Amino acid sequence: MTKKKAVVWIILFALMITGPRVVYYFAEPHISEENTENRQLAEKPALTRDNLHNYASQYNSYYNDHLAFRSQMIEANSILNMKLFGDSSSASVVLGKNDWLFFTDEGSIEDYKGTNLYTQEQLDVIKDNILSTKAYLEARGIEFILMIPSNKEDIYSAQLPDYIRKRGELTRAEQVINYLREETGVRIVYPREDLMAYKDQYDLYWHYDTHWNYLGGYIGAKALLRELGVEIADVEDLTISQNDFSGYDLANMMNLKNYYKKNKPAEVSYDVTGYATNNLSVIQAIDATELIYQSEAPDPRRLFLVRDSFAGAMAPVLASNFSYSYMPHWNGCFEQSMIDEQQPDIFVYEVVERRLDALLTFRLSE
Repeated sequence: MTKKKAVVWIILFALMITGPRVVYYFAEPHISEENTENRQLAEKPALTRDNLHNYASQYNSYYNDHLAFRSQMIEANSILNMKLFGDSSSASVVLGKNDWLFFTDEGSIEDYKGTNLYTQEQLDVIKDNILSTKAYLEARGIEFILMIPSNKEDIYSAQLPDYIRKRGELTRAEQVINYLREETGVRIVYPREDLMAYKDQYDLYWHYDTHWNYLGGYIGAKALLRELGVEIADVEDLTISQNDFSGYDLANMMNLKNYYKKNKPAEVSYDVTGYATNNLSVIQAIDATELIYQSEAPDPRRLFLVRDSFAGAMAPVLASNFSYSYMPHWNGCFEQSMIDEQQPDIFVYEVVERRLDALLTFRLSE
């Protein structure tokens, strides 16, 4: 190679390395800087005596996470996977029919197929935990209800891709519910049939998110209230206004939240009014920790609900029907000591179908 050619190659290489950063410097004000990845990006480390040995690897992580045009390249790759290969760029998401998205983690697909039934030993562990919890609460005069919201994959299975098919007649949720009802007598709310009754008239779960929307949540709340002896307005008597709000968590897992918002059919969600709110007031509403409400409901009972993210759509409906409601999140917030502090009349443990493994460890005891 001649000296002149070597110089040319060196210049070209330098342009390849520095070019994107130079272009990005001028383009940055016109480009969205929103993090499209479903994780926290690495922060720029400070070079100190304490992290001297880790600084290089920390800075490498920071550099990789903040590479010029990184978000745009990730999004382009995800779009290419979807359009060219009909595939999701995330192992946690499967592309359904009619632009529906479905969750694959936490056994959601196996729940639908019926291929993840518990062993007898596991059922006995769950039974023992439930009996201990029931005894603990009954000793304090507290009603105990177990609530299991249905997976989106079950209610809208017709929108799953054709290659995902039922394998067994019994699902894990049905297995657990049947066993617990027979062996423990615990009161269980499983609103599957309530949801199935309206699933064709309304879309009760978001297309681009794992959760039910506010109408799905209302139907779930109505089923729970019915078990507690409280009747609220039927769906037919509500005022239901369609909107396009959604958490887009599934689209976000593919790094395509913005793409779905701009290029896909509008999300289907609803504002739900027309039920008695009884002057509901919000004391605190932090979804990751505590939801606390008061109302002027004629029912003086105090509700305590240990919950996951599915309870968010139910919370205002439930809280409108009790004088006081305290709803801690199960993950990092709920502690058993809260029960004696709050002095509830009703204790509800709400766990979505795909997280039933939580019953293997959830236990209240003296």
